[in-house]
Parts: sequence; C-alpha cells; structure tokens
Amino acid sequence: MKGIISASGAAIVAAVLATPAVAQQVGTYTGTSADGSSLTFVVGTDPNNGYYQLTSAGIGFSAPCRNHAYVLNSAWGLGLAQDIIDRKTGKFSQTDNYFTFNITLEFSKDGLSATGTIVTFSPTLDPVGAEPKKALFCESPKQTLSLTLQSTADTDKQVKESSHFLGPNGNTH
Repeated sequence: MKGIISASGAAIVAAVLATPAVAQQVGTYTGTSADGSSLTFVVGTDPNNGYYQLTSAGIGFSAPCRNHAYVLNSAWGLGLAQDIIDRKTGKFSQTDNYFTFNITLEFSKDGLSATGTIVTFSPTLDPVGAEPKKALFCESPKQTLSLTLQSTADTDKQVKESSHFLGPNGNTH
C-alpha cells in the first residue's frame, strides 16, 4: 500500500511540474515608465495562431528635445498585433510619422505583471503656437517600465477612443 501511495504522489508531483506556467493573462495591464509616464497594454489572443498578443496600447511619454530646453509630453493610443512568445514580446518597434516606440516586455510567471523597457522618438513644432518656425527632434532615454494586470475585461475600446489612436496598419479609428 505504501508503494502505491508513493507512486501516486510521485505522479501528482510530475503532473504539476509538467503543467506549463501561465504566460500572462488576457486583460489590461497598466503602469508607468521610470519617468512616471502612464502606460496601458491590452493582451488578447491572436486570431491567426492562438498565441497571446498585445492588441492595443496607450503610451504616455516625456521626451526632451535635442539642443533645446523644451520637453515634449504627449500620449498616443495604438492598435497592436505583437505576439507574446514564452512570456516575452522581444524588442519591437511601433512606428508612424509622429513617433517611434521601441519596446520590450516580459510577463511574470504568474501572469499578473510585466516589466520591460521603452524608448520614444517624436518630433514637435517650435515654437508651439500659431506660427511655428521649425521642428524639434525629441527622444526619451531608454527606461524601465512596470505593469500590473488590472482587468481581464476587454478594454480595447477605451484605448481606441483616445484622442490619438492609430491601428496596427496606421489607420485612424
């Protein structure tokens, strides 16, 4: 009897160890970059391959402008289609005429948080006002970010209704 119980116990331990860890969860992750700028990423499922993927993001940023005292503070809502493999996105860039975001994300094993890095590039007009004379090039330093799962509800709609939303193919909604 003792051998049967030990064998059963070993089988249960083996099954638990073989069960894959949760990569992340579908839902909304919010947090900040190191400079305190707000970030939101929504995780959904890629309809083409079944992987988890980033489906949208709300990215706030603060980017000092080169050779100028001005700091550009802005925010964008983005449609994304970035797959998450082994809890990671790898380095990816989201680009447009108005910005480039270079991002990495890695989700915790329990699926409740993520960490990574972000660098932002964006132009702005100078002086800001009715008759600007030139454009400035603004760049945030590479900085860490941290996110926490807030909701498992579908909140893509909230991000898409932001004032500056661009879909994954550059279309506005």
